[in-house]
Amino acid sequence: MNFHEAKSKAMFKKITGIIIAFPAIISTAISVLKMLYFRLDDGTAFGGAIAKPFKQLVQFIYENTDILNLFWQHSPTPDLTDLPNKQNLYFFAVYILFFVGLAYFSSGAQLSRRLRKMRQKIEDQLIEESIKGTVRKNRQQIEESIEVPSSTIFSQFHQLYVAPFVTAVAGAIILKLVGV
Repeated sequence: MNFHEAKSKAMFKKITGIIIAFPAIISTAISVLKMLYFRLDDGTAFGGAIAKPFKQLVQFIYENTDILNLFWQHSPTPDLTDLPNKQNLYFFAVYILFFVGLAYFSSGAQLSRRLRKMRQKIEDQLIEESIKGTVRKNRQQIEESIEVPSSTIFSQFHQLYVAPFVTAVAGAIILKLVGV
């Protein structure tokens, strides 16, 4: 892929990453809030006392985010007591989508950084040739002759493989401490 194709691909990856990650993080956050609201109270007086401030907080957030009603209605409510539940599978799918979106965005940003460095080297080459008085190629010819290596989102090891696991473990520990 040449320089111009790489610029288009970097922009496409960044936009795709935002389109995937942004709704996924909103849905994941709302799912966790719904889980806190519906699953925190275990029916005991102590559980009810602990759950009351969390329920009030979730109620406040729900009432003040009318623009997110679509997410409030369709985001799955995970149940940690029944892991093979269909709602849990939907939750984990949306959760993983967030990290896939991050990997797309990160891949596009990495390609953009690489292209920025290449653009600087092209500028340096043009300046050097103009100083010597031997202009062989113009900017467009140089950009068309450059071959940019392609990269995939699967090379984003941290975003796709490590981060979801670490975040899930940290979230599970926090939920255990809260009492869910």
